[in-house]
Amino acid sequence: MLSDIVSREHSYMVRLLVILDDILHNLKSEEPVDYKVVAEIIHYLQRHSEQTHHPKEDIIYHYYLEHYGESEKIANLALAHSELAQVTREFSDLVEMVNNDAVVPNDVCYQALAHFIHQQKKHLDFEEREILPQLKKMFTAQDWQQVEKLWGEEDKDPLFGSDIENDYAKLQALISQ
Repeated sequence: MLSDIVSREHSYMVRLLVILDDILHNLKSEEPVDYKVVAEIIHYLQRHSEQTHHPKEDIIYHYYLEHYGESEKIANLALAHSELAQVTREFSDLVEMVNNDAVVPNDVCYQALAHFIHQQKKHLDFEEREILPQLKKMFTAQDWQQVEKLWGEEDKDPLFGSDIENDYAKLQALISQ
């Protein structure tokens, strides 16, 4: 069921946020940070979350609004996805600067990473605690079948799927530890 896929993808994102939490701790302790790993996480979130995961959710949410009426929480999710993409782009730009040897103060990196993690967690928590339970309560089996038809085939996850792409080799090794 598509709701299970969405929740599974959320759990993947949480795993990445745990890695970022560890990196945040390293920044606070002024220990070395591998910004290449941070860049891989950001790349994955931009590629998979923004191009696959959020569009999948948007199909579900639009279906809900069309068939069950207005829900302020659900109606605002497209905007929330857009705002989260902006936060990700801004953080990605900072990480790219660091990886290109720009001098960026440690406290700037710390604050940017803390903000990024907070925004991601807040969004995931909201969807898991507020939105998905509401959808599961309201949707029938036929509703889920309809949104699955609207989405189409299961997509391939480049990091957590069966065929890990080379772009994520370092990150996959870290996740496997």
